[in-house]
Amino acid sequence: MGVFLYTGWHVTCYVDDSVSKQSSKTMPSLNTPRLVLRMPHVDDRNWIFALNHDPLWLRYIGNRGVHTLKDANTYIDNAHTHFATNGYGLFVIENKLDKRPLGLCGLINRGIFSSPDLGFALLPEARGQGIGLEAGRGVITFARDTLSLPYLTAMTHSENTPSQTLLTRLGFTKRGTLFLPLVTPQRFYWLNLT
Repeated sequence: MGVFLYTGWHVTCYVDDSVSKQSSKTMPSLNTPRLVLRMPHVDDRNWIFALNHDPLWLRYIGNRGVHTLKDANTYIDNAHTHFATNGYGLFVIENKLDKRPLGLCGLINRGIFSSPDLGFALLPEARGQGIGLEAGRGVITFARDTLSLPYLTAMTHSENTPSQTLLTRLGFTKRGTLFLPLVTPQRFYWLNLT
């Protein structure tokens, strides 16, 4: 276990050039037995607004500046920019049968490590059903088989034991505590993909 202190250095995220140049319009959706993971679109703004105001989101992830539906549109635009820039981003988790949105899961370039961070958040009605595990496995497969990433990182609020348990079930190992400016210390996790 270690203690990691972010001091302002920056490492460019590794992504295969053929993937990172993809337009967000051509980003494939990911399919699992029960789920489709797809790009967010403007019709997602209402539930993205609600997710950003969920008490667990606010406690463990924090305020992301989504105070209005217009802010939710900006959040979606930023997700598209992230996909276009990096070749990956946060996917909408959608129920395959009824097309109902269940949350977000994907990869985030935090500009700290040479591979991205796995991130996820579920709407209250989707929790406790294995949705996070199934979506996480789909994203990990995408990171390994499509992006050819050597490893993934993940971080959680120190009190967010459900997310810590999920990361462990996904194969991540706890590496210590990560200290970032203006952020509560985070439990830091690592997953080798090679």
